[in-house]
Amino acid sequence: MYTPLWLIGFLAVGLWACYYYRFGYLELKRKPEKSEREAKQQDNLLDTTIIEPKHANPRLKRWDWRISDSLRRVFADFDRFGLIANEWAPIKNSPWRLQELKDTRLRTFGNDAPKQGRRYDVFYNQLRVGTLEITDTSDYTTQEPRVCANVLIRDARLIALDEVSRFLTSVGTLLSAGTGDEYADARRNIETNLTQAHWAKRGGLDDAPGVVVEVSFFGSAATYIKLRERQN
Repeated sequence: MYTPLWLIGFLAVGLWACYYYRFGYLELKRKPEKSEREAKQQDNLLDTTIIEPKHANPRLKRWDWRISDSLRRVFADFDRFGLIANEWAPIKNSPWRLQELKDTRLRTFGNDAPKQGRRYDVFYNQLRVGTLEITDTSDYTTQEPRVCANVLIRDARLIALDEVSRFLTSVGTLLSAGTGDEYADARRNIETNLTQAHWAKRGGLDDAPGVVVEVSFFGSAATYIKLRERQN
């Protein structure tokens, strides 16, 4: 049986197109292999061994201005914040841990002039996922312990948002639960930021460098001060 040359050519092109679509185009559509860094992050996240924090012992530094009395007081009062927070049941019974840093220069407050405070790495299992920074307000006293704090989770796509919510709620309780209104404000702040993170994930940003959650707290650290007094 004679087969026209044009039909042979047509079939050859068709077979090549099917092969390209199945093995070529689909290969391009696949996500690139995880980098070594991403693979290590995933391993550290899945490793359920909780880190044992090694807290630094930071000291306030004199730069170009006087260290205020309120900053000295908050720095002294928060000398055991990392230890107490990690032993507090809502955090102790979770994969989250804080580890204090030696550096006191704040990074997340966005002030033009540098400002100091206590800084902590935030860990989830073995993975370092963010930063907590705490500093004074101008009227801070041990009796009225009003502080400013920022929590930054740099890549919330790696962690379930309900886990992030529980951690942020615990921090908010320690640092801004002096009154019902303060706690309600903290909860609204948390929920707003988590909603934004949720829609970032839903919006196809899982392949982006990271889904960031940043929450600010402003209020009374009365819960922490009470826990500290009990230890004394």
